[in-house]
Amino acid sequence: MLREIEPGDASFKRFVESLKAANLPTDDLTSEPFRYFTADDLAWGGVGVGSDALLRSVVVAPNARGRGFGVAVVEDLSQRAKQAGVERLWLLTTSAAPFFRKLGWRIANRAEAPVAIAQSRQFTDLCPASATFMALTL
Repeated sequence: MLREIEPGDASFKRFVESLKAANLPTDDLTSEPFRYFTADDLAWGGVGVGSDALLRSVVVAPNARGRGFGVAVVEDLSQRAKQAGVERLWLLTTSAAPFFRKLGWRIANRAEAPVAIAQSRQFTDLCPASATFMALTL
């Protein structure tokens, strides 16, 4: 269902525009190892690498909300991560904790963060300390 996108693609530009419109961080999109994907240029998301990886930048275009795109993106990214050897996914969110809880994610204590996650820009400076930290074991 998802198609991988890269900086320079028209789809990646729409992704960045959608993140900005949703007030989500874009400063580090290319500074850390992430793979980004789109669902018909209506929803996007990214996933990191390693046994513990970040799920980030899940965003759905306003005209596509409520049609299952967010769930589909998260489930597909989780499956791809598992196939790539990721054991646990982590995320930070300021507004979507209830959405992720419905998908089986649990709220985690920031002290649980593996080193690679704790050192990411998402964790250290892009997401506020008030953001909910969540985890999903794959």
